[in-house]
Amino acid sequence: MGSLIVTAEERKDKLTEKLSTQYSLNKISMDEYERLVKYSQNIETDKELAILEKIIDGYESPPAGNYDNEKYEPRRSSGTHAENFPQNHFSVLSSRNTSGPLTTGNFVNILSNHKVVINEEDLINEETFLNFMSVLGEIVIYVPENVNVISKVIPILADVSIDKNLKCRDGKKDLVITGSVILGEIKIKINKKY
Repeated sequence: MGSLIVTAEERKDKLTEKLSTQYSLNKISMDEYERLVKYSQNIETDKELAILEKIIDGYESPPAGNYDNEKYEPRRSSGTHAENFPQNHFSVLSSRNTSGPLTTGNFVNILSNHKVVINEEDLINEETFLNFMSVLGEIVIYVPENVNVISKVIPILADVSIDKNLKCRDGKKDLVITGSVILGEIKIKINKKY
């Protein structure tokens, strides 16, 4: 009987480890991660454990849609489909780089450094809204010179700075930055295509 309990506990530990990996790869949200970890702690039967294993394994498989089987990445077609691109970005106690096509996005940054590199072709719409929430972290956004940057970020004991060459320009596209930064900073700089 004791070996069965140890086996179930080992399975729970492995599932928690898988959940942590999936959260760190942004496959699941923080709320979902916490809910599933709490659920795993309350498991009493082997059947419940099997159900949780299936749920967690479901995150490992590629999402339904137009994807390559081997890489789980969206296939590029002649038209741009914004729904294929991830729009939520979480960084907790880490460093992260983000680039690629954007229509809108939410960035949560806690005790982290996050670099966002935007090229003109990455801005799919004429007006792109990015929402930031940063606590004790730094976010640096690199934007092309010919894009108008409009900041509506609320700094609380923090700093939000925009390169003077990005303000009040007659660019073709607008990038609107919203959200709040607490005890950190958001810097918006010119992307010099390094």
